[in-house]
Amino acid sequence: METLIPFSVVFLAGGTGTRMKSSVPKQYLCVHQKPLALYSFEVLASLPEIQDFVVVCEPQYESLFQGSAKAKEVNLRFARPGLRRQDSVLNGIQDLQHNPLVCIHDSARPLIEHSVVRRVVQAAESWETAVVGVKVRSTIKICDGAQIVVDTPNRASLWEVQTPQVIRLDLLKEGFAHAQEHYLTVTDDVSLIEALGKPVKVVEGSYSNIKVTTPEDLICVENLMNLFHSKT
Repeated sequence: METLIPFSVVFLAGGTGTRMKSSVPKQYLCVHQKPLALYSFEVLASLPEIQDFVVVCEPQYESLFQGSAKAKEVNLRFARPGLRRQDSVLNGIQDLQHNPLVCIHDSARPLIEHSVVRRVVQAAESWETAVVGVKVRSTIKICDGAQIVVDTPNRASLWEVQTPQVIRLDLLKEGFAHAQEHYLTVTDDVSLIEALGKPVKVVEGSYSNIKVTTPEDLICVENLMNLFHSKT
């Protein structure tokens, strides 16, 4: 029987999504008559091992999550977005106690699976920090400011990281303190731990765990949902 490891969630749903070119933030656009954010929210909220569930969003969207059938299954709380992603995460962890594993997930990634969440949490239980990722399939070029290629790294060692990203709370706080002291801005959460010189474990996930950023991404997600639905 699988041992369920308890953890808390910080669910990031506060971005504006300017690249989507929509008046509605991308995570609240509807796919199959359902706001995008609710897909991964409900997957996470259905896991019985969750201790606390913090949604980082603007006040006008709180009722959306409170109205979900899965909301009653978790200790649901809210925090406000910050100017940067890391500020939003920092706001989200303020009321967490007892040093849990903190699972941070982007609401614009709707196609997560229970099994992937549990595998990255299990890895973080051993390593204190773990992130979901997939191997890079394309050749990557490093260019200078004039867009001239200066290097081609070996893609065998390259991974595209996703969310969830899971970090022990006290280590995450240490990472934030270091970032504030050194004026660091990071684009993902585990970079805070890398900056401390500590290990980050990558757990292989799925190429379907797409982050919706552009209109084309939304079409891909809708098509994948149609495909998954046709197989059930």
